[in-house]
Amino acid sequence: MPKRFGVPRSPVTPPVKARSGHILLDVRRSYKDLVRVYPEIHRRVVEMNRPFVKETDPLLPEVLLDENLRDLKGDRKPTGYNRQDAFGLRLIFPLSDERRAEFYFTKPARCQEVVQITEQVSVLLRRRGIKHTVEYDRLPLGPPRGPPGLSPIGTPTGFGGG
Repeated sequence: MPKRFGVPRSPVTPPVKARSGHILLDVRRSYKDLVRVYPEIHRRVVEMNRPFVKETDPLLPEVLLDENLRDLKGDRKPTGYNRQDAFGLRLIFPLSDERRAEFYFTKPARCQEVVQITEQVSVLLRRRGIKHTVEYDRLPLGPPRGPPGLSPIGTPTGFGGG
C-alpha cells in the first residue's frame, strides 16, 4: 500500500462525492471490536451534524452514545445515529449479513462530507488494527434528492418545453 504522511493509504482512490460510504469489517471481526473506537466515530458524526441540529434535548447525543456502546459491548448491532434532519449525516448499522459487521454513513444527496468521514474513520480503524474494506454508493436508492420541497434531481418539474 502506498504511504502518505506515514499513514497507509488504500490503493483505490475514493470518489470526490458519494451518497453513502460503507465500512465492512473483516469476517473475523465483530461489533465488539468497535467498542474502543466508537466514541470517536460518534463524536465526528455529532460534530458534522451540529449545523443541522434542532434538538430540544442537548443530552440526546450522549444518550445515543451510551446506548450504542452498550450494544457494542454485548456484541449486538447498535442503532447508530439516524436523526431525521433534512441535510444531516446519518450513521447506519444495517440489518444485513449477521456474519459480517458493517456500518455506513449517508446523506440525502451526493456530497464530499460522506467521503471525508468514511476515509477518516477508515484511517482510525486501520490505526487500531481493525481490518476492513471501504465501498461507496452501495445503497439501492432512487435518484438523488434536491432540497426539501423541490422535485428530485433529474425529474420533470412542469416548467419549460415539453
